[in-house]
Amino acid sequence: MPLDTKRLAYLAESDIQDLIANGVEEGREIDYKEALKIGTDGEKKEFLADVSSFANASGGHLLFGVAETKGRPTELKPLAVANWDAERLKIESLVRDGISPRIAMEIAVIPVSPSGHVLALRIPRSWTGPHMVSLQHNGRFYSRNSGGKYQLDVGELRNAFTAGAQVAEAIRAFRQNRLAAIISGETPVRLPDSAKLIVHSCPYTSTSLGTEVDIRHAYKQNALIRPLYSTGSPGFNLDGVVGYSPDSQTAGLSRSYFQLFRDGRIEGVDSILLRAKESGRIIPSLAVEAACISFVCRTFQLYRVLNTEPPAAVMITLLGVKSYYMGLNPLSGWDSSQIDRDTVVLTPAIADSYDVNVATFLRRTFDELWNAAGLSQCGDYDSEGHPVGDLQNAIRRVS
Repeated sequence: MPLDTKRLAYLAESDIQDLIANGVEEGREIDYKEALKIGTDGEKKEFLADVSSFANASGGHLLFGVAETKGRPTELKPLAVANWDAERLKIESLVRDGISPRIAMEIAVIPVSPSGHVLALRIPRSWTGPHMVSLQHNGRFYSRNSGGKYQLDVGELRNAFTAGAQVAEAIRAFRQNRLAAIISGETPVRLPDSAKLIVHSCPYTSTSLGTEVDIRHAYKQNALIRPLYSTGSPGFNLDGVVGYSPDSQTAGLSRSYFQLFRDGRIEGVDSILLRAKESGRIIPSLAVEAACISFVCRTFQLYRVLNTEPPAAVMITLLGVKSYYMGLNPLSGWDSSQIDRDTVVLTPAIADSYDVNVATFLRRTFDELWNAAGLSQCGDYDSEGHPVGDLQNAIRRVS
């Protein structure tokens, strides 16, 4: 199994031995190092150059404890480190402080026989670069090709900065176009003419031309292809895979849907949670937050199943909510004001990993939603940023 299709935490000695047996050469996506050297300033800069080069290219793996000859791995050279926890913290600190802007990275310490370990670093392709080695004002940019690491020239740097801006613009345009389609009724199923809760997820990989996910494999994930705050069976459509929940009150309409697009982007729309009731135009905070958290949890699980690389932008929008109030516990002491606009577009939250705690990940987004109702922050989290018991219970009900 190739390294990039296996969770890093599950890598074993046999995976490294397979690389040696098959003579997998160094190049754009893999590099072998016999020793881990980050003691001197020069060694630290060289290490950071290796790490940043992967982030600025297509991502890949750095393997320490593997000898090579002319780029081909030849044998294990196990690392003898007395305290791997301390070493891991040292590496993480070096990468955090020595590369700008910061990059995501995974670390695995793999036991090998007869004793010792191989250190594996997985550096995903970055979409927020280019990344510079900033240690001691080094100021150099590196990337990779089939021959390994090299320093970017002025023209390549210009292209790299332009590419980063294009990704952000592509994500923004996707959201705008989809909101326009929803407002005009161009949705995979017919929805009631009511206020709507919308969640979009856009992996950065989806902004690359030709990106496709395996929609047949996705179709089999019944438990994950679920609309917001309801159930529904998946089916195929021209855009990819859709799951929807019929509206029990009106024939021919659906209350919500889940749409997986062929490039990996996901759209969830619900038209029930925000329906005006006899009690007024109320945003039920616990139900909305729990629905979003559960939906994003399923989305990230699906991305792992489909081997979709992070990062991903998660975007929450509320349509038709002008004059709505935030539904609050009368005993809370909070006093909501009316929302002053029809469309509430919340700032995208960027997930660098699909293993994040989603409730914590979305906390700032919910703070912003409560701000729209004149409140200082989301009241469904405690002072340490953890969901309160009522929100935890609401999440369990919809999961």
